[in-house]
Amino acid sequence: MIDQLIWRIVPRVSRPTSHAGIPGTILTIAPAFAHESMPHEVAILLPTNPGPTRLIEQLVAAPPAAHDLILGLFLASPFLNVKVESARLLRAGFQWIANVPSVVQQDEEFSQQLADVGLGFDRELECLAKFRSEGFRTMAVVADARTAAAAAAINPDVMTVLPRIADFAAGFPSLRQRGTAVQKIAEAVRHAGWKGPLLGLGEPREADNERLWPTGLDGLVCRPEAGGEVLGVRD
Repeated sequence: MIDQLIWRIVPRVSRPTSHAGIPGTILTIAPAFAHESMPHEVAILLPTNPGPTRLIEQLVAAPPAAHDLILGLFLASPFLNVKVESARLLRAGFQWIANVPSVVQQDEEFSQQLADVGLGFDRELECLAKFRSEGFRTMAVVADARTAAAAAAINPDVMTVLPRIADFAAGFPSLRQRGTAVQKIAEAVRHAGWKGPLLGLGEPREADNERLWPTGLDGLVCRPEAGGEVLGVRD
């Protein structure tokens, strides 16, 4: 049994049309190795975690009862066959895919090393585009203006900004730090011609006070919590 994480999505009430149709939850793997000093957002990037195929097998065998979710998969995996897995996921009722965990969360030097061997962000975008061609809606996870501009080229339905691993060095990134990143990304996607909703990671306690959110966000993705089983399982 692979444990799962829930990332709750809270829309900005003052922009009701900007987030129409976006599910209320992202579902991903939970880290195989967990420690109180290591945030889930970092731990899910460890190589000790199971790949996307194992998570898909578990979810296809026992699909969540809730349809209102986005399935997050490690799309840079060289073992992921999008054609095969998309068919299985569609039959199980899944409609949304996101590239989370993502290589964009790594530092830029390591991300480039992954890209050099064909396991970088470009592969994730290629897989997202393939899932979209198979009938899925897509969420692209980005980290900065460069990756956001690249993601805009495949026209995802939603983008979500996640901090890099280094941003967690002194604890969860501050509102100011996250706001600066969102501002740069919002400008980059506007220049790229992308007009979809932009989400960003935040503390659960921030969810009830959208005045604290960076102005460029259409919604908040609350930090992940263990307990995917609360979504239930269909008979």
